[in-house]
Amino acid sequence: MHLHNDTSQVAVGSIRFPDVSNAVNMEKWINRFAGAMQFLTWFVLYPLFNVVFSLKVYGRDNINRLDGPFIIISNHISFYDSFLFRVILGPFTRHLPLRFVGVRNFEWPVLNMLRAVGIIDLIYRLFGVIVVVPGRGLASNLSRVIEVIHAGGNVVIYPEGRINQSHGVGQFKKGAAALATQTGVPVIPIAFRLGRRKFLRRELTVVIGVGEHVVAGTSFEEITATLHSKVEELYNGGDM
Repeated sequence: MHLHNDTSQVAVGSIRFPDVSNAVNMEKWINRFAGAMQFLTWFVLYPLFNVVFSLKVYGRDNINRLDGPFIIISNHISFYDSFLFRVILGPFTRHLPLRFVGVRNFEWPVLNMLRAVGIIDLIYRLFGVIVVVPGRGLASNLSRVIEVIHAGGNVVIYPEGRINQSHGVGQFKKGAAALATQTGVPVIPIAFRLGRRKFLRRELTVVIGVGEHVVAGTSFEEITATLHSKVEELYNGGDM
């Protein structure tokens, strides 16, 4: 094999990464950059969330004792859920970065306006968000997510596929089940629950379940139903 020094670079948005030999190596570079960015955000997000919310987190050890990579699934109560994960993990966690699976088209007009002026794309690039396109198919949408896991990244998926502000946990799509089956990594269920307002702060409870592997040979539909039940149980007060 002939080896040589290659100083070319690949541009990802406005951020340039070294040109690497395959997609998994590229994701390793993105993991490093996103991990550094996410580490720094804790020092802003922790005081901010504790000013706005009365925050209670249960089951944090269920994440702390795991080695990555893993998949986190949760219900999706607001646009700030993804930032909340950084607070949940603590300042010096070894589980950074979390690579979020997201979309570029939103039901909220404000988020679409932020996308139109480039704010959403900038945030996505800085924090390593993996963009999927609804309707494009599981194989196409999950190909890059699988590469991220093979590169050692921990992935966060919102199986509801949208922000759900109603009480309870909405219907789940099959992406998380397919990803867990394909990669064989454990799935950690998490539930977010908003409570009543106390003075200027609103109660916000986070319940983290036990990470488990999916059962081999089980259909995507069965796995999806099981994952939904686990998140719903946590939402309704389980493991608290």
